[in-house]
Amino acid sequence: MIRGDNAARPSGRNRPVPAKRRARLKPAASSTGNGNVAWIVIAVFVFIVMFAAVIGYKLYQERSSMLAEAGQSYAREAAFLAERTTSRLSAIDSSVRNAVMAVGALPDETRNAQSRAFLDALAAAPAVTDAAFLTATGQVPSRGGDVAALMQAADDALASGTGLASSSQTGSMAIARPVALPDGSVGAIVVRIDPFALLPEQVDGRVAILADSAGHPLSIRPLPAAGLFTESLFDRFPLTDDQTARLRNRGGAVTGVPIGEGQATVAAATLPGQDLRVVLIGPMRFDNSTWLRTQILYALLFIAPVIFAVGLGAALSMQMSNLREARVALIDSERRFRVAIEGARCGVWDWDRKSDAVYVTDSMARILGRDQGEVISSAEFLALFSKRDRERLSAAVRGSARAGDIDVEVQAANLPIWLQLRGRPWNAGESVTTERIVGVAIDVTERKGAQARVAAAENRLRAALESMSESFVLWDSRRRLVLWNRKFRDFFDFTDSGLRPGLTYPDVETEAARAISAVHGAENGSEIYEIELRDGRWLHYSERPTADGGLVSVGADITDLKRQESALKNSETALKRTVEDVKRNESRIAELAKKYEEEKIRAEEANRSKSEFLANMSHELRTPLNAINGFSEIMLREMFGPLGDARYADYVKDIHTSGEHLLALINDILDMSKIEAGKMQLQTEPVIPREAIEQCLRLVRGRAEEKSIRLTADMIDAPEVEADPRALKQVLLNLCSNAVKFTPEGGQVTVRTFAVDRAVAIQVCDSGIGIAQEDIPRLARPFEQIESQHSKSHQGSGLGLALSKSLVEMHGGKLAIESTLGEGTTVTFTLPLASDIPIAGDTESFDEDFQSRSDDAA
Repeated sequence: MIRGDNAARPSGRNRPVPAKRRARLKPAASSTGNGNVAWIVIAVFVFIVMFAAVIGYKLYQERSSMLAEAGQSYAREAAFLAERTTSRLSAIDSSVRNAVMAVGALPDETRNAQSRAFLDALAAAPAVTDAAFLTATGQVPSRGGDVAALMQAADDALASGTGLASSSQTGSMAIARPVALPDGSVGAIVVRIDPFALLPEQVDGRVAILADSAGHPLSIRPLPAAGLFTESLFDRFPLTDDQTARLRNRGGAVTGVPIGEGQATVAAATLPGQDLRVVLIGPMRFDNSTWLRTQILYALLFIAPVIFAVGLGAALSMQMSNLREARVALIDSERRFRVAIEGARCGVWDWDRKSDAVYVTDSMARILGRDQGEVISSAEFLALFSKRDRERLSAAVRGSARAGDIDVEVQAANLPIWLQLRGRPWNAGESVTTERIVGVAIDVTERKGAQARVAAAENRLRAALESMSESFVLWDSRRRLVLWNRKFRDFFDFTDSGLRPGLTYPDVETEAARAISAVHGAENGSEIYEIELRDGRWLHYSERPTADGGLVSVGADITDLKRQESALKNSETALKRTVEDVKRNESRIAELAKKYEEEKIRAEEANRSKSEFLANMSHELRTPLNAINGFSEIMLREMFGPLGDARYADYVKDIHTSGEHLLALINDILDMSKIEAGKMQLQTEPVIPREAIEQCLRLVRGRAEEKSIRLTADMIDAPEVEADPRALKQVLLNLCSNAVKFTPEGGQVTVRTFAVDRAVAIQVCDSGIGIAQEDIPRLARPFEQIESQHSKSHQGSGLGLALSKSLVEMHGGKLAIESTLGEGTTVTFTLPLASDIPIAGDTESFDEDFQSRSDDAA
């Protein structure tokens, strides 16, 4: 970096700084002064450490005192609970004693009867569950009293010597007092006490426990979800022997007891005159506000002496280092200058033309990709920049004698970095030398990039505006022209030189008026209006203010819309004439509609007559066919003896097969005619699809094995469907027979079942010849067959699919066909569930699920 002295700089590469300059940069303070400052610093440090230790110890004592006070607070609360529990037990005991005196004074004849009132009063007292009067001749319990439990409690209480008994196993307590009777016998009055009612409900996360002498809990408030535990409290918590003995004997509090993931305070207090104790457990109570005030107080006590000590040390140090501070200030100023230069992405260069050497600082060297600053020759300095900038920089340095300042932008060699070099001749006191140029190099790469991006954005904006089909004009806040596009210039016949930035709105408006024939809709000052140009075109024009107070004007060519509007008006006129013609022909149309209805009725009657004729003929044909089939089957089985020649058996087999086929055809025709005539009645009942499918597969398995066709089933445990069993088997047999019939040898036929919303879907897939897409709609029509080389070799009437589709639709289902020519066919149909409850978790539509299943099958 540049230093502010007039000493001569080294002119060679990497030459050392002169010794005289190094001496000026050294601090002027002597070693003795430095040693005194060091001793002052050490003394201040020792004082601060010792004073901090005293303050820390005092804070430790204060915290210990606050923790002890928190424990004592818990101990006082435990003692208060113990006194409260003792008072409740004393009140109950006093009531029992009063009852003893009252019952003992009653006459023998009415004692049992009159004692029940005293017992009910005892049982109604707080914390008392029930009471009883026990004598040698019987027991008188309170209403709802448990006699057996009361007798056991009386034995335990009287045996204890204090009249009070408790059981951690059952979580109960009892008080019993003997009753001296006039006849010399002794009875007893006993009450059972609910230990939970003796303790109040706790808040703030505290738990109150009433325990026996061994620490076994009798009651816990609040009661945990797991109930009472049987182990001793003093064994349950990680307490030392001393802490356990103190809590058991004289009571008190223990803080910092680990419970779960935190720490708690455990306090205990013994009930006076009883072998019971109250244990209070809760989070450690610590007065944070008091502790914070204590910390602040001691912090202030610590800071004040420290500030005084530091100030005293600083004052002494300042008195001994005035000269050193002056030199340090100089070095610090130089360092700040270096940091400022580096932080601003700048560097400093110093060109000595006399020695032809250039000094480059570290920051400039790093910008240019070098390790550190150094003194280099002018040729090396120029080589740091691109070739096109070297001569320009050299010429600027040579011309600095005349021009004075230098301001050149250059690009670094082989680096995407731009620098702005600014410099001026060196001012050495009162004289200015042109042989030495000192300047800064500023990294302007980001600025150059920003300028390039702005230029690119402006070019893109201009390109976008020029590509618009509308005219666009931008005005500034003073209504001066800023930006426009080609459409604006073309619409209003401006010349290339007629528009320029800075023109006022009225000037542009005056020039544009020459191309305008009329303006419509601008009379009321509207921002949107229409302009009719002299060449016949129309513009839809709108003007909107911008956020900075400017104005944007946009004009769209609506000539075609105007022409369409005129055409629409002409069409409207023609439409009105057409409507009038239609009204005149309404009577004719009504007459034609009546004739159409009559013809439709005659066609429906003819269709019904055809269906009835087919049904009657089918019945007439079935009678002789049954005889033919029956006798041919007898002959085929040779029930009355051999036929003779083997050819007779073949002939009889052909007769039987043809008869069966003809009978099936007649049955199909009969069913189809019934369906068309509306006489087909379904006898629906709950049917299990699996059983019907297995029966049909058994019927077609023989034909499948003859052609080596694999017949498989992929069925879920589908629920029952509501269907006619015969019709369902007929549909399945038709589909399976077709699949086997049109599948070549070695193929495969698969029957699947799956669930859809409120229905069960059955799918028959084959790998047969397939069907062309344009032929699929014809398959569901009666007597329709697809002509193909394969279909000609198989007999059929074309009724199977039509009948199956009709039967499925009569059940309320759907039948769909998906096929690819040469690959196979998939037929899917649905049947409703027996109960109208959808299958859980399945709400797919039939079409979507059918499509996905068809894709899987493919």
